[in-house]
Amino acid sequence: MSKSKRIVHGERNKDLAEELNSGKKYYDWVVTTSFYSSIHLLEDNLLPHTIGAQKCKNISEVKNAYNLRGRHIARLKLIQRNAPIDISIGYKWLDDRSRYSRYTTYKVTSAEASKALEYLNKIHKHCCK
Repeated sequence: MSKSKRIVHGERNKDLAEELNSGKKYYDWVVTTSFYSSIHLLEDNLLPHTIGAQKCKNISEVKNAYNLRGRHIARLKLIQRNAPIDISIGYKWLDDRSRYSRYTTYKVTSAEASKALEYLNKIHKHCCK
């Protein structure tokens, strides 16, 4: 069975996050690519999904079904309601830390990068079992 485009994209980002981490320099990008990898993996795992009477095939349809303003908050709600708690916690941490590293400071520690990869590996295992 061939992999979906989302899984292929998620695994490509996962490979990049691991490669960046091995370079011991761009830890902010380890966190960011881990976050974007988790988006692809979790969307593949959770979509399509029925919300009320609406069958949602993509995150924009989820946003509309929940009547929310943004795709990120719609994705978080979808994950929090439908994924195991440890997956939801890991995704939320990746979301928060990637925003912090992109918009507040790029100074991310190796420990934070390792934690990002730990969460990503749990998400990958959950989504690709």
